[in-house]
Amino acid sequence: MTPHDGPYFVDNGAYTDSFDAEKWLETVEQSLLEMPTVPDFIVLPDVYGDAGATIDRHREWLYDRPLPLRSGELARYWVLQPGRPLAEQFDAIEGCQGVFVGGPKRWKRAHGEQIVAEARGRDLRAHVGNPGGADGLVWAYRTGFDSCDTTTIFQNGYWHYLEKLEEVTEETGSPDPEPGDPESEQAALRRFETV
Repeated sequence: MTPHDGPYFVDNGAYTDSFDAEKWLETVEQSLLEMPTVPDFIVLPDVYGDAGATIDRHREWLYDRPLPLRSGELARYWVLQPGRPLAEQFDAIEGCQGVFVGGPKRWKRAHGEQIVAEARGRDLRAHVGNPGGADGLVWAYRTGFDSCDTTTIFQNGYWHYLEKLEEVTEETGSPDPEPGDPESEQAALRRFETV
């Protein structure tokens, strides 16, 4: 983890069945001790592609597993996965301030608008993990997500992904906003945080 003062979040690394709980705990603790700012949120450990197992794992980490000292200061995001109805997954959410949309790209795209609407109705933030492909940021922006993963852009130098997003935001006809100006649609782009 390279110290910086830009926005970031701590993912859980549960992209496969090889989730390393100790590594995740170390990363959360490192963010609290070594970074100039705390993460915008942490992603609770989930089970990729399995909503039922994810609910069980979230409850385990919320109630039975000790988190690092000061981690109660952090926003926690519940992961939505395919395998159970979205309403059932939203009803299961406890102790979290947002949702992280996991699972395959096709599933995310099919349910994105419904997820964003449900999150808004419950006063939760919505983050989409890996929106996928050159049009992923554009899709996430138009769908209304508060933030999305951009790691691929920086790791692979896919700057054209950002150029596509800039083109779309220019279509809004919004003026160049002053920092924090809530009146401009483009000002909402500050929420598309670099991770």
